[in-house]
Amino acid sequence: KLVVSDESFQLTHRAYEKPADYLGGDLFQEYLKRTVPKYTEDMLAGLGYAITGQTAALYVPPNYDETQDFGVYVEVTAGGRGRVPGRDHQDVFEKHKLIYICPHGAGNKAVLSYRMGLALDALVTVKRHYRIDPKRCYVGGVSGGGISSTMIGYLRPEFFKGSVNIVRGALLENYKLEKAVKVRGTQGYAAGQIYPPFLPHLAGKHRKISQRYQDKRWAFVSGENDFNYEFAKVSGPQWTKHGYQAKYFHVPGMGHSQASGKTLDEVFTWMEM
Repeated sequence: KLVVSDESFQLTHRAYEKPADYLGGDLFQEYLKRTVPKYTEDMLAGLGYAITGQTAALYVPPNYDETQDFGVYVEVTAGGRGRVPGRDHQDVFEKHKLIYICPHGAGNKAVLSYRMGLALDALVTVKRHYRIDPKRCYVGGVSGGGISSTMIGYLRPEFFKGSVNIVRGALLENYKLEKAVKVRGTQGYAAGQIYPPFLPHLAGKHRKISQRYQDKRWAFVSGENDFNYEFAKVSGPQWTKHGYQAKYFHVPGMGHSQASGKTLDEVFTWMEM
């Protein structure tokens, strides 16, 4: 394939033919058991799309030449449209030999199943068009895309070796903020949002899950100027406590924004150790 930087790359393959199969696997089924039936219906409805017309932003580094396997980094956005990475990120993907793809339409307003479906379809499409090492596939995102990426990596662990959670965090235990933070215009102390897959009463299961997927890695990135800073900084230690290969990357002065190329380089260096 030619070197590509394409903002409207057509997705050509779905990970599964049937919507219900996207929700397969024991971890996903355990998650759905703890939700109301209507939620499962909504999840299935979110997967009822056709692959025709689904597009993504794609970047293939110039050192890709089909003589060696590359990895894949799938980004899930917080906004509705994907983006071709900037120069500093392109350098990181070239260094780590990663093809980048970011589906359009997978923003925070979309149901989780749709975001997950597009992420898996994007990965499968890249695998069909390029020479890919299945053991070097990662999913990540910023803010709402970060927590979604952690959930996708957790619920469908067979697809990705690692998850990159930027300026969001994913708590496994209740946590009281050290200080009041401004979130959506309000001030106050909170235990933090713990999404259903990570509920504290699953502590025993977390140890079993982390042992089953010892090669998977979970990165959390933030800085003290990010309003999700405390959630992000305690997520790494919490996940490590429960046996996961997790790490918090502190970026001095970082606000609620995309990670720099330097930081992503550090993340991928650690992921591939």
